[in-house]
Amino acid sequence: MFSSTDLARLEDASRLLLAPLAAPSVDAWRVSALDAGRRLFQADSAMFGLPHEGVAFYANDGVDGAVVPQMTAYIQERAKLQGQAPDPLINTFYERREKLGLEVFNREMMYDLVDHQHRTSEFYNEIWGRAGLDRVHVLYVDTPRGVANLHLHNLRRENPFGELGVAVLRLLLPSFKAGLDALGRLDAHRAALDAIGEPLAEFDADGCERYRNAALVRLLDGDPDRDRVAVEIAALARGLRRLGAPTARDRMAGPAVPPPVTREVRTATRSYRLRGTLLAEGTSGPGLLVTVTTAGGAVLPAEGVIRERLGLSAREAEVALLLAEGLTNAQVADRLFIAQATARRHTENVLGKLGVSTRAAVAPALLDAA
Repeated sequence: MFSSTDLARLEDASRLLLAPLAAPSVDAWRVSALDAGRRLFQADSAMFGLPHEGVAFYANDGVDGAVVPQMTAYIQERAKLQGQAPDPLINTFYERREKLGLEVFNREMMYDLVDHQHRTSEFYNEIWGRAGLDRVHVLYVDTPRGVANLHLHNLRRENPFGELGVAVLRLLLPSFKAGLDALGRLDAHRAALDAIGEPLAEFDADGCERYRNAALVRLLDGDPDRDRVAVEIAALARGLRRLGAPTARDRMAGPAVPPPVTREVRTATRSYRLRGTLLAEGTSGPGLLVTVTTAGGAVLPAEGVIRERLGLSAREAEVALLLAEGLTNAQVADRLFIAQATARRHTENVLGKLGVSTRAAVAPALLDAA
């Protein structure tokens, strides 16, 4: 039977696995999930593999730091559906797991799946088994980007559930799946915001920033006084919070003058007009949106729009936007961490594909595409 402490830890782990949108970042979610999983299983270490853009594949809590990159080298491409693993037994495991639809394992179940051939595996002999990481309970969940996995290692002490460890993992599985699904929907939501050419920032119902789209990042990146503009954007959102999600204190205070829904911000290089609007319940919950335009109102299109409409590669689209800001080849090279010769070649390709002969003509060509 489970103790009250076990049940409290199970509830805590389920809640944290279910709540990637409540964390400030994907990695912060993984850290909290790893900590809760370790406490539940009294594990010595844990790893959270996630095929997700912008983060390392493995988040690690307690595993030897030298082992993690070795694990990544063997597992990442297979887990991300980008190719085969360098060890045939890993490929066999993934293929059989997928075919049978298995999602919950302990060590014995994993060995059974590969017909106990693990001792013939270079990966097992040199890394996994040597580090003791085969003493594990693990969840595997298929996502559109690949296979996410949560490993809980009991190297020096047994898990408190004994043979019921797999059953406990099955209780966590629905929360893990739901959390990964929510993260996928959030990614799609943010990709849609990035596809919008207009610079904007999304805030939650309390006025805390949830996301800044690519167009806004690019717009502010070109202004030395970008931090002050960001402060003004946040201030407008906080002012609108009362309209979107009034607190009990707001209601007790009674009617008040409506907060401004627009704000003008002037820096040394630009003038901005900020406009706020309320968002209904959606992927990220209720919230606020602040759009940003410059004095002239002209906004360069997003990278995706440039690639689609002008036939530029991803790198050429990045270069085109930097040229539109007036950057030299040397500055483009510094910004993108590439050689000046490479930046020059991309610039020539951009000019050719846009059908213009000067760098000054790039911005008008991009605005036409928008």
